[in-house]
Amino acid sequence: MERRVAACLHADVSGYCRLISTDVESTVRTLSAYRTVMIRAIADHDGRVVDAAGDSLLAEFASVPSAVQCAVLIQRELEALNAALPAGRRVQFRVGIDLGPVLVDGERIYGDCVNIAARMQEAALPGSICLAGSAYDQVDGALPLRFEYLGERTVKNIERPQRVYRVE
Repeated sequence: MERRVAACLHADVSGYCRLISTDVESTVRTLSAYRTVMIRAIADHDGRVVDAAGDSLLAEFASVPSAVQCAVLIQRELEALNAALPAGRRVQFRVGIDLGPVLVDGERIYGDCVNIAARMQEAALPGSICLAGSAYDQVDGALPLRFEYLGERTVKNIERPQRVYRVE
């Protein structure tokens, strides 16, 4: 097994259970189409999809700027696609990003970075992106984006509080 530092991106659909219970076929078609957009964007930003189960997706990148640029592109493209759908049928992802050490076991990765990225995703609003402090420290001033500091938060199953930033 290998150890390395990675930027982890975790994405999950907001309101997935409601969407599935209302119209499973339409939701799955939309989710599949959107996942194709996401996978292409991840590859274009030198990332790698680690896992895609149900309505979630985990990807890793060599750098936080690549992960953030990819996430912004994904949210913009999905927003444009969602504009053509009725409000109640829109599939909106929440995205979380963290930077940290991971343990690589075959195609899978493990570590706090993966878990904190998932917790940042939970802090994000539908259609938005949140970064943990370690990721924010890598992009502050490096990208032409603005960030809103949401404060320090205690997140589920993570011992230390996390600084949370939302991409504006």
